[in-house]
Amino acid sequence: MKKESILLLFVFFLTAGMLCAQLPQPPQTAASDNTQQTQTAQPQAEAAPLSEEAVQAASSETVVPPAQAAGVSAENVSVHSPEPVSLAAQAQAEAAAALTELEEANKPLPSLDEKLTVNDCVRIALANSPRVVSARLAVESAAVTLSSAKAEFLPTVSASAQQEYVNQKIPPASRTDHGQGSSSIDASITLSGITDMVRNIKTQRLELERAQMDLCDTENAIIADVKSAYYALLSAQRAVAIRTQSRDLYQEQYDRTKAFFDEGLRPKVDVTTAEVNLNNEVLSLIRAKNLVKTQTAALANVMGVTREKPLILDDTIEAEPFTLSFDEALTQAYANRPDVRSSKTALEISEIKLNQAKAGYWPTFTLGASFSKSGDEFRLDNDQTRLFAGVEIPIFSALNVYNGVKQARINLSSAQNSDRSLSNDVFLEVQNAFIALNEAAESIPVAQSTVEKAKENLDLARGRYNEGIGDMIALKDAEVAYTDSELNLLTARYDYAVALAELKKAMGTR
Repeated sequence: MKKESILLLFVFFLTAGMLCAQLPQPPQTAASDNTQQTQTAQPQAEAAPLSEEAVQAASSETVVPPAQAAGVSAENVSVHSPEPVSLAAQAQAEAAAALTELEEANKPLPSLDEKLTVNDCVRIALANSPRVVSARLAVESAAVTLSSAKAEFLPTVSASAQQEYVNQKIPPASRTDHGQGSSSIDASITLSGITDMVRNIKTQRLELERAQMDLCDTENAIIADVKSAYYALLSAQRAVAIRTQSRDLYQEQYDRTKAFFDEGLRPKVDVTTAEVNLNNEVLSLIRAKNLVKTQTAALANVMGVTREKPLILDDTIEAEPFTLSFDEALTQAYANRPDVRSSKTALEISEIKLNQAKAGYWPTFTLGASFSKSGDEFRLDNDQTRLFAGVEIPIFSALNVYNGVKQARINLSSAQNSDRSLSNDVFLEVQNAFIALNEAAESIPVAQSTVEKAKENLDLARGRYNEGIGDMIALKDAEVAYTDSELNLLTARYDYAVALAELKKAMGTR
């Protein structure tokens, strides 16, 4: 009886300890994990508006696009790096972010027939994109695998009952008829290779973290792709408006030239030239309209939906000033990017697997206990208690352990090389995005000035032609220059918005 009590206490405390380990951890989504890492590596406060004084005081390495030229309002936010905040402030910020995220998740998705902002398109994409759905399923699968690894420490309990009836005749004996019932209850736990089981739990926990980081990385990529497709479609729609305006201009010029020809003031070649210019602009307008259809399909595809009708977009360019230097942006990228953190986690997993492979040289210990009660006619009169311990010492395993350790070392070296390669790729990606953002920011005021000068030159050329002192070639050149300058300004503004989205993606932020 004393042994039974000791066994029951052992099973009870072990089960209680494992159940405590199995208690659900606070949910940590990919987005909140990214936010927490950002605040740990390089604390950030709420983004604040960028004043003109701050713009003027920015260094030469800082991207400060002209707000007026870029169409940026004073309410737009800027990215900056303030002093570290307190833990209480961090907790409040995390709670506010979680509450905002929950409220956004509970909101119904906007309809495709409504006017869509870039944030609306991002929400639709995060809810419908197959890539995001696959990443979320990978997180759920990793969580289940971790739970299965923890379950190896839990005991098993089973109960059984059986009732049988036998009617038989074996000559020369007479026919017999009898029934019998039995029942049993068994509880057992066996722990073999405890260190391997602990390593497996740690490995699966890291795999879960990797899955969460991959989910966050996928979401960041989807957000950047949506913004690029959104601004590309918006640019195509605005280009149609510019081409329509230019077509109308050429139509007006053709009508005026034909009227001058009818009055004998202009030669036939001017009429023909004006008609050719008009037809060329009509072709350009047709191509611009087809580009809108193509970009609509591209944006719908990124959002994970299908769409044939045109999308109605909010034409506001949500491109806030960016005030970080290249070194600051690169530091945030190394600290915040989910794929960088996932690579570091892969290194940890490779190191654990190497240690696990080396453990094959050492003895394996097995501990176990079982308790059962059984009996006939459903009475549990019989009981059995069993405690056992064992050790298995490896002597020769046909070089399996040696080759396993060697393979684990190779995998670790491969993971280290991949991590180094990723660091180089991050540097290049941030650098290219930073250069593109600088180029777009510097191009906006130049393009705007060019539009003003081209418009002035067009007015002068049109007046000279109407007065009979200018020729068709000069007017044509002025009209082309004006249309091209408007398209260049449009391209510069949307290039800035796209470059900013790409830079945020390269930095691992949203």
